[in-house]
Amino acid sequence: INMMNTSQKLIALLSGAALLSVSSLAAQTATTDPVGYVSVTVNGTGGVASEAFTYMGVPLHKASDAAGAITGTGANTITASAAAWTVDAYAGSYILITSGTNEGVSATISSNTATELTTVEDLTSLLAGDESFSIHAYTTIADVFGAANEAGLGGGASSSAADTILIQSASGFTTYYFKDSGFIGGTGWRSSTDAATDQSATTISFGEGVIIVRKQSADLDVVLTGSVFSGDAISPVEAGFNWKAASIPVDLTLNGLFGPANEAGIDGGASSAAADNIIVPTPGGLVTYYYKDSGFIGGTGWRTSTDASADQGATVFVQPGQMFLINRSGGAAFNLTEVSPL
Repeated sequence: INMMNTSQKLIALLSGAALLSVSSLAAQTATTDPVGYVSVTVNGTGGVASEAFTYMGVPLHKASDAAGAITGTGANTITASAAAWTVDAYAGSYILITSGTNEGVSATISSNTATELTTVEDLTSLLAGDESFSIHAYTTIADVFGAANEAGLGGGASSSAADTILIQSASGFTTYYFKDSGFIGGTGWRSSTDAATDQSATTISFGEGVIIVRKQSADLDVVLTGSVFSGDAISPVEAGFNWKAASIPVDLTLNGLFGPANEAGIDGGASSAAADNIIVPTPGGLVTYYYKDSGFIGGTGWRTSTDASADQGATVFVQPGQMFLINRSGGAAFNLTEVSPL
C-alpha cells in the first residue's frame, strides 16, 4: 500500500510492530503556555532484525515569540496595528489563532512588516478580524534530535548506513539522516538525495507523524521538550492516508478526538471496509477503528474492524508522542480540532 498524503497545510473550509512508549509528561503553571517534556522510546532491532520502526509525533512546541490582537484581515494578510515588529522577523514561522470561532487554526508566515503578516494560507474566511493570536517558530529536526544529533541516532556516510527519519512530502516521504563520515558533504543532517545541504531546519509540523527507522540493536530514549498549547489545535485531514500525531500532549480517545457521535464527520459505514479508518500500530500489528453508523448487527458507535459490537469510544488509542493514521477513503478534506484541557 502506498501510504501518503499531501502537504501539511491548512485546509480552509470555504463553501465547498508497539513501536514506541511514552514515559513521562511534566508541566508547570506559568505566565506563558505550560512547559514540560515527553520521553519517547525509539525501538532498536534487538539483534533480531535489520531495521526497527518507530512511529512518533511531537506534541510539544516552541514558546510563542510574539502575541497580540488582530485589527484587520485581507487576502493572505493579517494586521495587528499595535505591533512594532522587525521586518521579516517571523518569515518561516506560523501564526496560531488563540480565540474566536476558529481558535487553533494556523498558517505559515511568508513575510511581515512592522504591523502586517503575509501568510501562505489565506485565513480570511475563517476570521472575524478581532481574534487574538500568537506567533511560533516551527519545530525542526534539530529541535527534536539535536543539531549535532545529541539524541544519539545512528549516523553514517549515507542514509543506507544510518538510522533514518521519514517525513511526509507531497510525493510520499523524504528521508533524512545524520551524516557523520564520508569524504564528500561534510557533517550534519542530510537528505538521502543530497549529502551536502544542511537539513537541520526541516520542519516537523504539529499534528504530523514521522517514522524513525533504526538499524542499531539498542533502544534509544528521545526526550521532547517544549510548550503546550493552552488553546485548541487544528490540523488538516485530507483525502488518502494522513500520518497524524497528537498536537497536545494528552491521551487521545475516539470520543475525545472525533466525538462520541462522530461529530468530526469522518465517513462511517456498516463495516471498516465501508468507512474511513483510524489505524494504530501495536505490538501485534495494526488495530483499525471506524465509526459504525449502519448495519443490522452491532449497533452504532466506535468499533474495531474485528468486533462490530464492542464500544471503543472511551479507548485510549494513542498516547502523547505516538503516531496514528487516518485513512480518508473518499470524503472531502476537513480540519480536525483537538480540544485543549487547559
